[in-house]
Amino acid sequence: MTITTALQLFGRFDIAVFCQFAEDRAHLLNIEMTLQRLLPNEIVLVLRGAQALVGMFVMACVIGPAACVVTQWEESHHP
Repeated sequence: MTITTALQLFGRFDIAVFCQFAEDRAHLLNIEMTLQRLLPNEIVLVLRGAQALVGMFVMACVIGPAACVVTQWEESHHP
């Protein structure tokens, strides 16, 4: 099943490092990703893809990269 999800991440981010990490993972998992907000303490992404793969993408972003620390995240699913 294909889903669309907004992912809001809070923490401390090296924006360039995080963007490259997210783009690489989205490509590997065949997920469409749109960057909506890029701040040093908040990043918002809109994701579209297979539900299981979007879940894997979210967990990858929460765990890494090493130059970034996610302290909280929220997902909101869209039809």
